[in-house]
Amino acid sequence: MLAILKDFLLNLFFILIPIFIVPLWVEERNIPRHIKQHLFTVCLALVIILCITIPVSSDPDFIFDLRQIPLWLGSLYKGPATSLFLCLVTIGCRLLFGGAGFLVTVITSIFIMITSMTLSKKFLQLSSKHRILLATALCAFSGSLSLELAQMFQGISSSSSIMSLTYLFVQPIFMLIVCSLKEMIYKNMELRKRIIRAEKMEVVSHLAASISHEIRNPLTAARGFMQLLEQHHLSPEKRKQYIQIAIEELDRAEAIITDYLTFAKPAPESVEKLNVKTEIERVIDLLRPFANMNSVEVKTTLAPFTITGEREKFRQCLLNIMKNSIEAMPNGGVLQIYVSIEKQRMLIRISDTGVGMTKEQIDRLGEPYFTAKGIKGTGLGMMVVYRIIE
Repeated sequence: MLAILKDFLLNLFFILIPIFIVPLWVEERNIPRHIKQHLFTVCLALVIILCITIPVSSDPDFIFDLRQIPLWLGSLYKGPATSLFLCLVTIGCRLLFGGAGFLVTVITSIFIMITSMTLSKKFLQLSSKHRILLATALCAFSGSLSLELAQMFQGISSSSSIMSLTYLFVQPIFMLIVCSLKEMIYKNMELRKRIIRAEKMEVVSHLAASISHEIRNPLTAARGFMQLLEQHHLSPEKRKQYIQIAIEELDRAEAIITDYLTFAKPAPESVEKLNVKTEIERVIDLLRPFANMNSVEVKTTLAPFTITGEREKFRQCLLNIMKNSIEAMPNGGVLQIYVSIEKQRMLIRISDTGVGMTKEQIDRLGEPYFTAKGIKGTGLGMMVVYRIIE
């Protein structure tokens, strides 16, 4: 009995690879969405092949394995095209082994494909709990159907009776586990995306208030010089000088707005070579109005080192950390950014002369909803920073 369970667990391990490991690996890499979808389908096909070629138990005609779980998963979650592809893979792989069990595989695979094509759209509209229960029930039914067909076409020997009962019991339980894990991982990935979006919008809203002050200065200056132009006794030289100053002030206001919009608008995920000095200077320019409002002086020691990464996410990290530093100096202070190479790795050191943190607070940095700002903070900013850097 233990040997049988061991083989079932090996099949379960094969199934967990595309469900658990692949999504986490893909999420951290810059892979186009359509390739991610195809990668999941290909992984499920490979799992089906592994389950059939390394079965739990087999006799000359009938093979016991968990191939129906990945077949149901791909068919229900990914739609008709994936269902057809996985059905053909299942039938094609089982054909290599022959025997009367091949006919059972053909019938059950076609049944799974037709059922999933009928239910796929409605299935995805169900709640997470109902998706798990429906997938488990369908898997239990298809397992029972396989055994009934096997008994009808070739009969199941007494030596296979224990295996049949174990299969009938284990497959739906494993389907329940796999579906629950898939739903949990999907929820966590969606939550992570929402947290990043929410944190970005929070930073944007904070910056909007400080940038409005910075924009008001050049606009006020431009308005003043335009009023001076109304004076009739101005010389052509003075008039030209005032116009030039007004244009320069308006250009400065436009540059501030452009920087703000560059950060605020969503950017496509793309990995590229980044000049660290340029990116840090860009973030400092964006935060300078906020720093000025808090009487914070920004000092830098930068070098034009190059790294590979996503521009917007890199800026998000820098912006969150620097903004926290500025907020830690409500009565003014100095924010220092220092870039160097240590042990063949680039180091960005950001320090401030703020209120500081206790050892306990430092140890809890990056935890969701832990903040040193009291009721004013959520702790999501540093969590996002940790996630992006990881």
